[in-house]
Amino acid sequence: MWLIAGLGNPGPDYERTRHNLGFLALEALSTRWKIPVLDVDRRLSLGRGRRRGEEIFLARPLAYMNRSGEILAPLVKREGVEISGVLVIVDDLDLPLGTVRYRPWGGSAGHRGMDSIIQCLDSDRFKRIRLGIGRPGEDTGESDFVLSPFTDKEMALVEKVVGAAVDLAGKVVFEGKTTPVTIRLVEDQE
Repeated sequence: MWLIAGLGNPGPDYERTRHNLGFLALEALSTRWKIPVLDVDRRLSLGRGRRRGEEIFLARPLAYMNRSGEILAPLVKREGVEISGVLVIVDDLDLPLGTVRYRPWGGSAGHRGMDSIIQCLDSDRFKRIRLGIGRPGEDTGESDFVLSPFTDKEMALVEKVVGAAVDLAGKVVFEGKTTPVTIRLVEDQE
């Protein structure tokens, strides 16, 4: 059994912002795997289905990012999902746009949504796919940057990032991928 969560902030003001890249990836996963994600209540959108013999929940917590764990932890407990069956898809300031990184477990790297999940699950042993959004320029603060929309020019790369995240989620769930991997979709990255 798997619970895959895409993180973001709720509401139309945040729809296509950098901080909602996890929501965009979850939407693409929902479409590809044909598991509709519908609002359960004002705090959670959820999809449930079977793919290739696996029971899968797709979750979009509708609390603000730093309260994601308050939504996901009760769901994990209620449905009996093992921590090793939790996969979180989230944006990452420390990775350049065009980078996708999978880790089978680890810390939060200062991401408040991940902090919340680790605290509420009382564990960091869940899987995660981090989607790079890059760092702001000197004239923009981090909060303003993560809550800003992608430019039209960036959206082509964002679509590739989302596609790579969906492919990687499939490898984790259906092929048992356990080793870390970093995918760079832009040639001139370090």
